[in-house]
Amino acid sequence: MRTGPLSGAAAAPPQGAGRAPRPLSRPGCAGAPRRPLAALARRLRAAILPAAALALAAAAQALAQAGAECGRADAPCVAAGGEYLIALPADPAPRPARDPSAPRPAVIFLHGHGGRAAAVMRNRPLVEAFLARGLAFIAPQGAPRFAGDRGGGWNARGAPPARDDAAFLSALADDAAARFGLDRRRMLLAGFSSGGMMVWRMACVRPGAFAAHAPVAGLLWRPLPARCAGPTRLLHVHGWSDRVVPLEGRAVAGGRLVQGDLFRGLALLRAAFGCARDAPDAFGRRGALLLRRWRDCAAGGELALALHPGGHRVPREWAALALDWFEGREIAP
Repeated sequence: MRTGPLSGAAAAPPQGAGRAPRPLSRPGCAGAPRRPLAALARRLRAAILPAAALALAAAAQALAQAGAECGRADAPCVAAGGEYLIALPADPAPRPARDPSAPRPAVIFLHGHGGRAAAVMRNRPLVEAFLARGLAFIAPQGAPRFAGDRGGGWNARGAPPARDDAAFLSALADDAAARFGLDRRRMLLAGFSSGGMMVWRMACVRPGAFAAHAPVAGLLWRPLPARCAGPTRLLHVHGWSDRVVPLEGRAVAGGRLVQGDLFRGLALLRAAFGCARDAPDAFGRRGALLLRRWRDCAAGGELALALHPGGHRVPREWAALALDWFEGREIAP
């Protein structure tokens, strides 16, 4: 039989007996020494914290650079959960004769279904027509319609959970006015096709958000609202031969959505604008455009319709017509 301390014989206690032994590992981590773990943690902190600080600094620098570049025709401004591009008139450019120091007015133009704000800004004849008259030109970007969408659309029906574009456009206008010193009270909201549909919605649900509205080839969606909120100014332009958005509207998306009827929409606006009668009080012609106007309406209310012989497009004459109408000039000499 082996003898020794394990044999049960009394043996001299080792030096330091009676004191609790120092644990060699953390509870639940048998065999893992404490000191190597602490050293590893210190090394990780030393490596990660500077990297995180550098990443935060880089992000802040990128945001600062984006803010500085905002205002170029290819550098978007971020506001209210969306983006917009803006082009400003070169100085000197026309300003109101009554006050040369007054802030500049602006036009906000909404692209069509699946469109891009950048494509609107590349339409130089359109943009330059407004810049030459002293207006800033703003092109908002519609919200993506699906994951990976390279274009965008407008929530012209006000249907959740899509972005509330009525709120977005109002906030965007506030941001542009504050950021670039524009006249918030003199902004024209315009748009083509589905962008025009969004303009109609704004004129109906938020008539005071913009000074005037100029939709092209866009209508309200059915069912039409029971009423609109109040008077504003609206100039509607449409093609007589439009098959994409006919004057009477049509069913789309497999019949799930139906475009409204232009003439029922005009009746809805006449009621909201407090117009004296259904029949126009003025007719005219401007080149290929046939014009109807309702001016005998309540204070702040004015309605105009221009029809051209073409299809689903913005007619060449539109910019000059919209500018003259917006500025209160005679549009049918």
